[in-house]
Amino acid sequence: MKRILFGIAAMLILSAGFVYAETDEDGNIDLERIVVTPARMEQSDYEATSNVTVIGAREIESSGARNVSDVLGQKAGINVYSNSSDKTNKVDIRGFADTVVNNVLVLIDGRKVNSIDMSGPDWLQIPVESIERIEVLRGAGSVLYGDNAVGGVINIITKKGAGKFSGRIGTMLGSYRARQNDIEMQGSDDKFSYYLYSKYYETEGYRANSALLSKDINARIDFDPEDLLSLGISWGWHKDDYGMPGGLDDQGQLDTYGRRGSVMASDSASTKDRYIKLSMDAKPQFYGADLGKFAIDYSYRNRYAYSWFNNAGWPTGTKYMIDSRGVTLKNIYNKDMSNKVLNTVTGIDYYDTKHTIRGSENNTDDLTIYKEELGFYSYSEYEILEDLFLSGGARHQRAKYRFDQKQSSVVYETRTPSETVFSGGTKYEYAKGSNIYFDVQETFRFLATDEWYSTALPPTYTGGLNTNLKQQTGIQYEIGIKHNLHDTLILSATSYWIDIENEIYLNPAVPPGNNDNYPKTRRKGIELGMKADLLKLKDSSFLDKLEFFTNYTYAEPKFRGGAYSNKDIPMVPRHEYNSGLSAGIKNYDISLTNRFIGERYAINDTNNELSKVKSYFVLDSKLSYKKDFLEIYTGINNIFNEKYSEYVAKSTSSTKKVYYPAPERNFELGAIYKW
Repeated sequence: MKRILFGIAAMLILSAGFVYAETDEDGNIDLERIVVTPARMEQSDYEATSNVTVIGAREIESSGARNVSDVLGQKAGINVYSNSSDKTNKVDIRGFADTVVNNVLVLIDGRKVNSIDMSGPDWLQIPVESIERIEVLRGAGSVLYGDNAVGGVINIITKKGAGKFSGRIGTMLGSYRARQNDIEMQGSDDKFSYYLYSKYYETEGYRANSALLSKDINARIDFDPEDLLSLGISWGWHKDDYGMPGGLDDQGQLDTYGRRGSVMASDSASTKDRYIKLSMDAKPQFYGADLGKFAIDYSYRNRYAYSWFNNAGWPTGTKYMIDSRGVTLKNIYNKDMSNKVLNTVTGIDYYDTKHTIRGSENNTDDLTIYKEELGFYSYSEYEILEDLFLSGGARHQRAKYRFDQKQSSVVYETRTPSETVFSGGTKYEYAKGSNIYFDVQETFRFLATDEWYSTALPPTYTGGLNTNLKQQTGIQYEIGIKHNLHDTLILSATSYWIDIENEIYLNPAVPPGNNDNYPKTRRKGIELGMKADLLKLKDSSFLDKLEFFTNYTYAEPKFRGGAYSNKDIPMVPRHEYNSGLSAGIKNYDISLTNRFIGERYAINDTNNELSKVKSYFVLDSKLSYKKDFLEIYTGINNIFNEKYSEYVAKSTSSTKKVYYPAPERNFELGAIYKW
């Protein structure tokens, strides 16, 4: 408690009576940032009938975050946890815990990056240095986005070339022999722009067998030949190799090996991933008639992953090969009708994926799963009275799975789930940048390919298909308010209620821990946030910048009925608090950010029989010096040297808790040269 109070006090002292909102390059508060995620069309973020957060490049840079998940972990209602490697981070919105990788949709420039299996989005291949902004929609987005958008939608917008040819070269050294080198080049000429980014990162990791090596190249070209036509192409390549240290139980292993040790000294994995995306936006004219804007995107992704586990002397290797193609087409129509605003988006989403699983050594897997999805949606907002809006939408989506199992038990089956969901809401804009809103939305998600399938591992070898699982459905109620106080402070409060039927989860009571449907679950919570530009409250003769944010989340996730009736859903904290302060003094910038995660039950402890995992408080800092084209920075993470674990699981065969220790106090030092 003393550490928490000290961290908060440090920020208050630095603020010296002042208090953050996203600011523009001139330091002015920006209340009209254009966002696309909440309604899948461009609008000012304060107009959105939803709880949306926009994180700009300036805020990302000042946060000192090393990766995207670190950035997101500082925001209200978002909990990030890792099992000892940044490669496997999970970003949870609204309490989905271990299944969040299939309940939160992640997009890059609107391109879906959730894997169709349970591996989830790969946060490593989204370098923070190449991001223009991140748009976070908390809560359901099923009507607009379909599968996976149950707890929220995260849309990462990458940088676009602008201005004369320019670039940057960066280098960084850090604790645990971390090393990073990156280069960025960009520019534009009339109707043509280009952007290129490459990054190399390696570390030995905090724990034994947690070494990581990753390489990335991302490129983007945009061409606007006419005022009413825009063309774009983006391309990316990623490769990584990493160790998997596993967990340490509290009945001997933590004492024997220590926090930095590992009982799985040889488990490892690697990934190769590449994608390409083609896009076209057009505003066709037909005899002067306004047809709105049409946008069509085509994307292709090829992903190869390999994992090797010792399995107590029974080594197993598995290859995962995924080919995905997607086509999205939408029409956006904006019109004033009798001085009333009408905004409509209508579209089609199509995805076709092939997922092959091949085992080696003691793994006998030989399976190919095909998944084809087609969704139709429409969503509208209409101003029925001055500043009073009604919104509503609908989506129909169907999928076709084909299972081609070639191992000892040959199986060829198909499943064709389909869902239709609706949404409705209202919003009243009572002042510029301020509104109160209410929203109801039905949700769904289809099964991930390997949720249908359990890998056959020793000593039971009981893997195989389970095509009797049901698809998950639900409904969300949300009410919130956003208040702009004199263009200086932005305050927000959101209350939500989510009911889900047939939630898909890993049931520890079904050996060896297979996927199952739970009849009903309920999640309730409140999200509070504040951000402000403090220098607008009080002038300062020595400060150039002083920005502050703080947020608090209360969550209550419960099983309803069934074997675990009224038990807490594991790994979801009841209380979560984040805050941050960023100050600028001439050529110096300093930032402090903290996060508090309350007590929660360990993963797999669905019966809440063990004591809760203890809470933790972490304070990070970054200091940078900028002069002309040179920037030098240093960071201290986990200043108080907190001993904690973001991820803790209960053994399915005993009462042991298995911990994945997080890094202790660590440092980094870097330099950036710009031209």
